[in-house]
Amino acid sequence: MSRHPPLQGFRYTRMAWGKLAVLLFFTLILLAPFTGWLMSLPLWAMDVAGHWVSSPLHSRSERWFNLALLMAAVPSLIAVLMRSIERNDRELRIGVVVAAFAVVAILVAPARNAQRFSADAIVGSVPAVPAEPSAMADALASQAPAAVSPPPQRSAREREAEIDALIRGAASSAVHGDSFYRQQLAMIAVQAQGSNAKRDGDRYEGAMRLYREASAVLQPGAGAERIEPIEHYLSAAAAADPSRALPPRELGTWRLGAFTHGLGRYGAAAARPLDIVDAESLRRQRDAARANFLQALRIHPTFDGAWRGLAWTWLYDQPDLALGALIIEAEQAGRAGGSRAVRQRIDAAGGAEAAPRFQILQARAQEAAMELHGLSIPAAVRVMARRPLPSLPPAVAAMQKMVGTGVAVEPAPDDLSTIPRLSDALDAVAFRGAKSAPSTTALLAGPWRRGALVVAGPLDLSRWRARVGAGGQKSFDARIAGWPRYRIARGFDLPRGLDRSAPAILVLPAMIERPRGDLGNVVLLDASNGACSGRYCGWVLRGP
Repeated sequence: MSRHPPLQGFRYTRMAWGKLAVLLFFTLILLAPFTGWLMSLPLWAMDVAGHWVSSPLHSRSERWFNLALLMAAVPSLIAVLMRSIERNDRELRIGVVVAAFAVVAILVAPARNAQRFSADAIVGSVPAVPAEPSAMADALASQAPAAVSPPPQRSAREREAEIDALIRGAASSAVHGDSFYRQQLAMIAVQAQGSNAKRDGDRYEGAMRLYREASAVLQPGAGAERIEPIEHYLSAAAAADPSRALPPRELGTWRLGAFTHGLGRYGAAAARPLDIVDAESLRRQRDAARANFLQALRIHPTFDGAWRGLAWTWLYDQPDLALGALIIEAEQAGRAGGSRAVRQRIDAAGGAEAAPRFQILQARAQEAAMELHGLSIPAAVRVMARRPLPSLPPAVAAMQKMVGTGVAVEPAPDDLSTIPRLSDALDAVAFRGAKSAPSTTALLAGPWRRGALVVAGPLDLSRWRARVGAGGQKSFDARIAGWPRYRIARGFDLPRGLDRSAPAILVLPAMIERPRGDLGNVVLLDASNGACSGRYCGWVLRGP
């Protein structure tokens, strides 16, 4: 019976070493999630321990420095103190005491970035780091109410322009496969809360009843001259209750049908060619329909059929944005269902001539939405999505040649929204001679898109309110209605120009680095201790 040679006599060849290296490599790959989590534990421990020896105003590097100083100083001072006791060295003990005071002074020193925020940034006498939530509430209640200057207000047109830019940005992000469009939709929902227009329920119901009676004998796709009563009723309903998205969507559907009906009159068998007057009339009809769908999305960014109707208005002149709108519509339809009858009515208003072009874009949108969610794509959808877009109809090509693509959105001349209103007149007086303030969402677009900011939800604000105990829920929400609100995900540098922009809310969670730079008109709410920084903290906490 032969015995195996001992391992001491075995010589590893290059091939054996290579096999061992390959085995070690794949072992590390398989254990990468565990090893990555294990290697991150020291950093997590340094962050947690750094908060114990620092204040929330300190940056991450300052917290790590304080922790390292404490870990190095305590054992060293203890060792020197014991040596001084052994040798009965009085001078050495005095040196230990002086060094201990120096270490404590460094640890309790204010943060270097605290000087960027003035003392009056914290409302009244509220401490920056209150010991208990009730202490801050008692301080707010005990102090005499001072006059609080209201924040700069935006005109209705500036707010609508900012939301329209977000809508177009969401469509552009979706067509490029960027999931950032969900953040843009969330911001649209936040901005939609800023409308405080008066509502007349009886007038709204009466106008909608007359609309249903007038629309019972018509179908989408009728001429512009036949839908004048419908336009009148729906415009009256939209003016009676500006918080409803149904009248603008319905009005956009009928005007889309009038636009496609007008294009059909100038087909190959038309009695006369398209002239400049007819081209301008068609462009205004299409832009009016687009404005109505945008108005519906400004009110409700996920309203059923609004993105689909907007895609129809972008079908010829901006097919990329139309594809992005259909991607958003496909995801919303897959998540919430939506009404098939509404989609059919909008498709009928789009017309049969444009249906092949629309179906190709719809198939591409379904393919992109399924890929985004990791779903299997049917073969029929793939085949339809690979087809090239058909050429423009002659009437559309002639219209674009005469009046351009018509990217600008203009209302129809017979739209009731073009009639001068009291709110428009007040806006014209209030903002006369004032320069347009830069958009807050545009200024913060860089850190927002990089992930340093995310749209704050009601839970983020409720946590801060629970720490502060500021006011009632309804009054608090009314004071900041329509303000862009973000939750800070990591530290970043604040851009310049925030002192000239509209106000915004930044919620700072616990253990997150404070943003660096000048807050300007931005209000920073620290959820860890209830502190409020910014020149409009008084307005947020107490109102006028």
